[in-house]
Formats: sequence, C-alpha cells, structure tokens
Amino acid sequence: MKLAMNILIEIVIYLVFLAGISFTYRKDLAQYTAKLKTRHRLRERRKQLQEQSRIEKHFDCITKATLNVKGTYLMTCMIGIYLLVMFVASRNLTVVNAMILSASMALAPYLILRIKFEGIRRKSSFEGEILVSNFLNQYRIANFNVYEALERLLQESKNTKSSNPFVLKMLLQLRNAGNPKEIRDAVNKFANIINTNWSRMFAYNIQIASEKGINVSLAIEDIMAQLRDARTIFEERKRLNSEAVRIVVYMIPFLYVFTIVISIKYIGMSVTNYFRNQLFTKEGFLFFTVSSVMFLMNIAIIEIVSRQKFDY
Repeated sequence: MKLAMNILIEIVIYLVFLAGISFTYRKDLAQYTAKLKTRHRLRERRKQLQEQSRIEKHFDCITKATLNVKGTYLMTCMIGIYLLVMFVASRNLTVVNAMILSASMALAPYLILRIKFEGIRRKSSFEGEILVSNFLNQYRIANFNVYEALERLLQESKNTKSSNPFVLKMLLQLRNAGNPKEIRDAVNKFANIINTNWSRMFAYNIQIASEKGINVSLAIEDIMAQLRDARTIFEERKRLNSEAVRIVVYMIPFLYVFTIVISIKYIGMSVTNYFRNQLFTKEGFLFFTVSSVMFLMNIAIIEIVSRQKFDY
C-alpha cells in the first residue's frame, strides 16, 4: 500500500510539473508549432488529403464533440501518460505490473471523455423530434433550399442546444464542400456523433438535397412520423422501467428487512445471532454476498436499459 502511494505521489508530481511547464510556455509552444506547420505545410496538406483510419476517426469524433480539438491530441496525451507512468512505475514494480498500471492510467482520459460523449449523444437523441420538425418548417419557408433551411434552423432552434453545435459543423462543412465525397463526409460526421437511426436518415436526406437539389420534405415527414411512434413506445417502456426500478430498489431491501423481523419475532433468534450467522459463517456470508452482487447487477442493468438513446 505504501509503495503504491509513493508511486502515485511521484506520478502526480511529474504531471503537475509538466502541466506547469506547458502553462508557462504555452505561447512559445504555440508559436513553435505554427512555425513547424508552415515549414512543413505541403506535408500537412498531404496528411489532410489522406483517408483517416478507423481509430483516428473514432478519436476525432469523441474529442471534437467534447473538447472541440483533434483526436491526435488525445492520442498524444494518452501515449505521454503511458510513458511517464511506465518510467516511474518500472523503478518499483515488475515490468508486467508497470505495464498494467501504465495502461490503466493512460486509458483514464479516454474513459472520462467517452462517458461525457455518451451523455451528449443521449441528450441529442432526445432532441430528434424537435430538430426534425423545426428543420421541416424552415425547409418549407426557405422554398426547399437545404442550406438556408439549416441556417434558419440554427437561428430558431432554442430547444435543441445539445445538437445545434453538430448541425452548425455540418452546415459549415457543407458550405465548403466541393464534391459529393466531402458532402458525404460532412453528413456522416453528424450521423456518427448522435449515432441513431433517425440521425442517419436525416443526414442521408440532407446529403441528397445538397448533392442533387431534390425536394426531401416527404422523406422528412416520414422520419417525423416514425419519431412520433417511437415516442409512444418510449413512454410505455419508461413506465415499465419505473415499475422495475421500484421493485428492485425498494422492494428487495424491504423484503430483507422483513426477513430480519420474521427471524427475530417468530423464530426467536436474537439480533446478535442473526447477524453472526449472516456475516460470520461461511454459508451465510456466501449467500449474503451473492444476493448483494445480484442486487447491484439488477440496478446496473436497469440503469443501462432506462438510459438508452431515443430512437426508432
């Protein structure tokens, strides 16, 4: 325990030291980075034209949605943390243990951002009905001009704060797109961030309207109809989940307390004997542990089910 605390303190000291250096010399580092970019601008341009790998797209999607930075910054941060922790831990631990500790510490920033990212996805998914409805209204007002409709959508949509930044990014990329591939990339980024069926269908219709100028109002109306049906199903599922939550969270602890009362009042067992048999015997402790774990697993499953994204 003492060894682990010493390693943790060393890691924190090194991280604070590096953070202080980066904060003190942030302007110099920014200028030096800008010089390197201008010196190797042709190489940078070639990198921009290259197709990103799946892992780079994944990191880009997460970091741009949460921090509005490139995914390479997160990857660099994770590699830096891994090497720093590996350097400190390898002096006190075995190589295998040091690698496990380094990997765990390096994954921490990704996990934190991933949790935040999933929260943003869920909030945005619940705005689908309002977003699609507002877009359809503005699309008709703009005489079926998809670019003008998206601009009006951003001006009028005050109830879609979570998804508005993604719509804005999509609109800017569509404005700068010079070919169908860039249009597809722009709408796919929007669809991948929210990652629902309605967002993919909505993005596909935006793509068709942008590429070919086709009137997609009927297709948008169909998305709205499916979202209304999904709302009805969601409310019913929410009601059923609330019943399950009440049964698991309130009924099971009540039944456990009820068994204690029955054991003491009707069987004649004392409180001391009851808890000694429950916690300090092999069989009692085994059953109590299994029951507690299953209780927590039920709560976790209910949380996962009840916190699903809104979709059809």
